[in-house]
Amino acid sequence: MSSTAGNAVDDSPPQPVVDRAAALAEGAPRIPRRVVYLAFAVAAALALLGVLGEDYFSSVGLNPVPGKSAPIIAPSSAPSAAPQLDASLPAFMGIAKLAPRTAPVISLVDESGAPVSLAKLHGKVVVLSFFDATCSDICPVLTAELAQADIDLGSAAGRVVFLSVNTDPLQTSVSPATAAVLQARRFTLKNWYLLGGSLGALDAVWRSYGITINVSRTTRIVAHNDALYFIDPEGRLRFKATPYADESSTGIFSLSGPSIARWAKGIAAYSNDLLVPPR
Repeated sequence: MSSTAGNAVDDSPPQPVVDRAAALAEGAPRIPRRVVYLAFAVAAALALLGVLGEDYFSSVGLNPVPGKSAPIIAPSSAPSAAPQLDASLPAFMGIAKLAPRTAPVISLVDESGAPVSLAKLHGKVVVLSFFDATCSDICPVLTAELAQADIDLGSAAGRVVFLSVNTDPLQTSVSPATAAVLQARRFTLKNWYLLGGSLGALDAVWRSYGITINVSRTTRIVAHNDALYFIDPEGRLRFKATPYADESSTGIFSLSGPSIARWAKGIAAYSNDLLVPPR
């Protein structure tokens, strides 16, 4: 009687012999067509999402286009982080000293409909800013800074004019009911004018001073970069500053009291410098 204990029986089918040399000669295996089609579909979907995202944040077409009427002054973005209060004044305000040249033309109307132009302000220092008509952005902070700067100027305030150009393409006219005007009038600044006009006239000013306007197609929220220019009594650009503020999660803009006070003193100081004839 024979025993099979300890002798395993292999019932699996025989494995085919692989010709490795032939496989290597044939090269890498081809990718199935359905995998290629799937990859193209995924890439197309990602490209479409990118276009839609760009369209959402695109501008309303009012800003300079590369190769077409480039702005006289290149736009610059706001600093990624607010400068420290103990920084030097130029660093704190983001001051850039400009080569003196004639400021681009501004010919708009104020909230009462009266014409305002740089040509008519010859002999005075002009502090030029850009405001959202509804005052829903950095405007409240800049309003406080300009109002305090007017106080800091003292008797020299009569030789300084504050001009704020409307940056809202959806509300180009300016009326006494505009939030920014109400805030300005609250401080009774007789030398501060909020300017509006036709969309074409405003767009010409925006382009000339490097102001970029963006409007969300869904929320209709207007956003723009911030700049503050100092124009001397001869009508020449002399300095550019970059205003800033802290934005809360609810979209409210603010800045600390000491920072607002230092900005005001800086605005007054640079304005005073331009009132003194160069030696």
